[in-house]
Amino acid sequence: RAREATRDVGTMPLSLSRSIGDASDAAVRVLVRRVSRRAEASAADEDDEDDASADDANEDESEEDGLAIAAMREARLLAGERGKSEVGTSTADDARDEARRALRALRARTEKNRTVGTAASAGGVVDLVNVERVTNAMMDTVDAGRAMCCALGPGERVAVGTEGGFIFLERGVNDERTVSCLKSANTFAGISATPGVTSLCFDERGEWLLVGHDDGGLTLWDIKRTPTILKTIVGAHRTPVIALVMLSKVESNGVVDVISSEEGGLVIHHTLSPLGMGVVRVKSASLGERTFVIAAHALPRVGSVSVSDINAHDNGIISPTYGETLSAAKNIADAAGVAALCTMNAVLIMRLNPRAEVIAKIVRPPNIAATVLPVMCWSPRWADEVTTHDNVEECNLVVVWGASVYVLSVDVESIKRSPGENERTKRAANTSRILNSWSIDPEGVVASAMATAWLSQDLICVLSSRNKLFVYTSHGQLIERVATSEPPIAREIVQATASHDAVFERLPYWHGSVAVRGVHFAMLSPSRLRRGKFFGWFERMQAKKAEGNWVGTLNTLIEVASDELPLWPSLSKKYADPETTRERAVQAFVDVVPQFLDESLNTRGIDSDDAAYFELITSVVFGLLLAFNALNQVYAPVVFGAFLNSKCKVAFLKGMVPHILSDKLRSLPAEVMQALVEHYAALDAANVIEQCVLHMDVESLDLNQVARLCKHHGMYSALAHVFTRALNDFITPVEAMFQASLEPKFGDKARVRQVLLFIFKTIQGEQFPTNGCRLSSEIVSQFRMEVMKFLFEPVDLNVFTMSTHDSESSLSTTWNAAMALAVREDDSSCPPLRLLYLLLAEPKASTVVLTEILKDWDASESEILAIDGLPTDRMGSQVIVEAVVFAAGACGPVNSAPTRSRLLTFAASIVGTGRATVTQQVERELLETLALAKTKHDVIEREKAMVSIIGRRIDEDITLNDECQILNLAREAHFAQAEAVIYIASGDHINALKALAGDEHRRNAAVHYVDVCLGKSGPGIVHAEQMNAGPAVARAHPLDTESAKVFQNELLAIMPVVAAKSADVCARIAIAYFPHAQAEVLNALSSEPVLQFQYLRQVLEAVHEVKDGVGSPHDMSLVDLVSATKSVVTTEMAELYFRLMCQFEPQDVLKYLKSEDVKSLDEARCLEYCREFNVMDATAYLLEAAGNYNEALSIHLCNYSTGIRAMAQLFTTSGAEWTKTAPAESLMKGFVIETNEALHVAVGMCRRVSSEVSNSEEMWWSCLDSVFRSLLELTDGAYKRVRDVLDEHLEDVLRVMLGRVDNAHLLEMIISRYGGRDISELRKLLTRVFGNCALEREFLKSEGSSVKQEADKKVLEDFQIRRRAQRGTRRTVR
Repeated sequence: RAREATRDVGTMPLSLSRSIGDASDAAVRVLVRRVSRRAEASAADEDDEDDASADDANEDESEEDGLAIAAMREARLLAGERGKSEVGTSTADDARDEARRALRALRARTEKNRTVGTAASAGGVVDLVNVERVTNAMMDTVDAGRAMCCALGPGERVAVGTEGGFIFLERGVNDERTVSCLKSANTFAGISATPGVTSLCFDERGEWLLVGHDDGGLTLWDIKRTPTILKTIVGAHRTPVIALVMLSKVESNGVVDVISSEEGGLVIHHTLSPLGMGVVRVKSASLGERTFVIAAHALPRVGSVSVSDINAHDNGIISPTYGETLSAAKNIADAAGVAALCTMNAVLIMRLNPRAEVIAKIVRPPNIAATVLPVMCWSPRWADEVTTHDNVEECNLVVVWGASVYVLSVDVESIKRSPGENERTKRAANTSRILNSWSIDPEGVVASAMATAWLSQDLICVLSSRNKLFVYTSHGQLIERVATSEPPIAREIVQATASHDAVFERLPYWHGSVAVRGVHFAMLSPSRLRRGKFFGWFERMQAKKAEGNWVGTLNTLIEVASDELPLWPSLSKKYADPETTRERAVQAFVDVVPQFLDESLNTRGIDSDDAAYFELITSVVFGLLLAFNALNQVYAPVVFGAFLNSKCKVAFLKGMVPHILSDKLRSLPAEVMQALVEHYAALDAANVIEQCVLHMDVESLDLNQVARLCKHHGMYSALAHVFTRALNDFITPVEAMFQASLEPKFGDKARVRQVLLFIFKTIQGEQFPTNGCRLSSEIVSQFRMEVMKFLFEPVDLNVFTMSTHDSESSLSTTWNAAMALAVREDDSSCPPLRLLYLLLAEPKASTVVLTEILKDWDASESEILAIDGLPTDRMGSQVIVEAVVFAAGACGPVNSAPTRSRLLTFAASIVGTGRATVTQQVERELLETLALAKTKHDVIEREKAMVSIIGRRIDEDITLNDECQILNLAREAHFAQAEAVIYIASGDHINALKALAGDEHRRNAAVHYVDVCLGKSGPGIVHAEQMNAGPAVARAHPLDTESAKVFQNELLAIMPVVAAKSADVCARIAIAYFPHAQAEVLNALSSEPVLQFQYLRQVLEAVHEVKDGVGSPHDMSLVDLVSATKSVVTTEMAELYFRLMCQFEPQDVLKYLKSEDVKSLDEARCLEYCREFNVMDATAYLLEAAGNYNEALSIHLCNYSTGIRAMAQLFTTSGAEWTKTAPAESLMKGFVIETNEALHVAVGMCRRVSSEVSNSEEMWWSCLDSVFRSLLELTDGAYKRVRDVLDEHLEDVLRVMLGRVDNAHLLEMIISRYGGRDISELRKLLTRVFGNCALEREFLKSEGSSVKQEADKKVLEDFQIRRRAQRGTRRTVR
């Protein structure tokens, strides 16, 4: 059954399909004419645009806007390079980042050439040097033996003890460093021996030195003057003394507490009381038998410091020894006598007053091996930073176990308990707390701490067994890592193991070979003693500079100025004055600039003429000064002089400019200005200096020097900037610029435009160059008089001299002609030479400036020149007009039409106001020039000037003898206003209206004129300007009642004339005054159907855009007029408009039918009009609307076949060469558009009505058959382009048919109909179309088929089922 149905379809007669043979010749000719007209119209529009652009270009070339050009130059000059170079950073962080980027670039250039620094400076952080005197003394002493321990004391005292019992003491005596070799012999049981030294300790004042020996004895030395033994303590210890610490009692007259520890574990508390005469009493008490203290550190006394002390030392070290002064203030910890005792398994915090007791115990962390011994150090204490609460003082301690660093807080109570109470009271368990912790071994390298030092509240130093010195903040941030090259001496201590067997192991420790005091430390190696010091910022900078590491030097200064570097290692930043520090960092940088330049420029491997390297060095200097917020230091003699005397001079001067232009450098010393000018003048770039001066604070400049340099190098904008702002002198720049336009080049347009712009801006009350400032009215008034005096005052003709080269210019020719004309005239008629020179050099700009000067102002010559008794005391405007007329006469008619027109237009505008008079001959010449000039940019100005002259004649009752001639001039120039003003004066209102109806520039002129005449609008210039009606309408007056009635009746008669000039004007007048007499209006226009059509278009379009308007008719647009007057558009008017549209604009009929404006039209009448004028697309649209689908489709397919035939004829009747020309391409493009539109409309109609008709398949077959038949008929190779178009059409039709016509039926139909034809190309097309499944998906998506709807519904149901299941699961869980 399917095959039978298909067979029926295959034999179906397709009466609706069309081929190119069905297209009539007449239809083809109509299509060709339509496409040709469209192409010609498009080409004409393009030609008109090109002609208009060419005319504008010619006018612009003949008469440039000099003021605009000068203003753009000044704007570029003022802006300079601000937009190109972002040198001005917004924040201090940005400035520092920029400086660091410059330093990184410098490092990349110089790192491989830099000399490596010495180990003594240790990277500029630590000064680690050999103590040669002590080292040499140890080496020279034969019996000294091996070095065992060392100690540091106040006054840079250092002591070393040896195995042979010798003590080598270095100290300062009488400003000299001396070394003493001490040796003590202990006598016990009558036997004298020299025991070895195992420990050393200084007291806080540096006057005593306590020595521990390997036989358990102690020796107290007085080292204040000549070293002598004060006391020998024997028998207290039985094994070597390995740890000593001395604590001074507060307010105890020199009593010192001593804690000593021996290798056997015994710890003893000694009290040393000086009795005078070198006698010291000793009182000893045991603190523990098996404590095994291996090191002890006394809590530092509270220090005090003053800001004056800090300011006196650049590197932040208060005293040359420790950086501290002892405070007399009493506090809890000092009174308690606190010391930290380091044992093998814990750190004990002990107080000695009022009695000895352990107040805290810091045990070994669980993750630390038993073989690791701790090191510790107290934090420095400053009077202003002591923290006390509830009679408890907090003291900070750093303890390092191997590689683990712990910062702890220890509480010291002030309560003094009695002995009995002490046993009954249990000490609090939380007397110590961990504040911070970190590891010195983050990379997993085995390392153990040998010593630690707390340099300030902010810095902690750890010396590791890997010969590295680490500097951290108290929060664990690593600041520096320094290599120490040689480890200290390691000693051993015996420790019992935890096994059941009595096995002992020897553990290394370094406590006695590393001594720390303040910022100083000592390291005792097997071969030498080294002493180190942590640098302050100034010393650090000096050390890096000594190494030749300039990048490190300058980075240090950046860190200091930005408060990123610990300034005083032994002090808190609390005592630092940031501003003072920044100032010193800046001064330090300024001082090193010469050396930095010298060494950087002499670096090996750097090209001596490498400009990029010089710019890099300069950028580093400027970057640091910006980071320091001290860019003005670039003018410091040491900096400026160093650069000027180096190879970086050019880069330095060039680098200054962006900072000046970004307003960061607001002053220029005289020597800097001189150097800049000389440099850029040699480069012929004086404009750069001018830019700089414009950004300067003029009060800081040497005005005489700047004025001289500006004149010499032609920097007149800068000259004006200096004189107007510093001296309030506005006329001197005018004189200088004017003179510069004469020399060295006569008629220098740039200078002439500059002086005119200066005058123009100043008259307008603006500063020159523009900076947003306004001038007072007094300054403007004074300057107006001064500049007019400058222009009017007589000068010698010899001033206007020109060189031989200048005499060949066009201005020189014009000037010579003017001077020749002046010789023929008497002296009284010769205009001021300066004014004449400006008018001839720059006529357009000069007239604009003179217009601004004369605005609401005028004065006589005697007032301007301040001279009494002038023979002819003319007004200033009169003098100017005469000069302008004279200049126009000097120009001549040849090659000077725009200039002459501009000058005479300006003169006419003044003459028209009555402020100046001219002879009748000159006036006639003015009118002729205004009317006959061909320039377009000044049409309105010329027309206005002509109206003003004619109006002045009328007002002064001057008989217009040449009225006809003037009317002819106005008509030829299309000056509707000039023509109307003559008619208005003679009372010919109808002709005046006709003239105003053709005013192309003022669309409201005619309507407003009618409103004034009929009394609907007020007369006068104010209303005319508000309505943009023009100067002629401003002279109109209301008519009397009788005349108004006659005038209104005559309006209907002249409607065709008005409509021919402007349909909009005609419609507005008709709606305003004949709202209910539209039939009469149309009857008046009946002789010209085109005018009827244009009139109806205006009215009907306004009707369909009516909005609620308020106001009177004369103030309204056409839309508002229709709304306000309740104008009624009848059905007859709408039908007439539709018929006229079919006749004159058939291409717009279909668009009009689809709009909302045709609801009231009779479709049958519309169809009749469309058939009458053969508007086929509109006819098909109406047929489809009436349900006649077959005939509508037949029309669309006929239009399609007509377009295909026209394309085929284009390649048949024309030669092959002609088809490649632009006209043929344009026709081909038009035919393609027509056929695409026809086929699109046909297919679209099939899609719309396929569900409503029974023969929908026949309609689809007809569309496909029309394309396919045309394709089969054009088999010749000449029709290749047409066949390409048909292939695209065939594919488009097939795509739309997919899903609407069964594919099998479609193939059967094609085979049955065209089986005998060659359809190989069609087979390929069908394969491509049917094989593309995406097309079917596009069809489903575009049509919103039921399949997709069902799929969406299924997805939604599945989603709801899953949601219900999830809710059920959640309820089950709950």
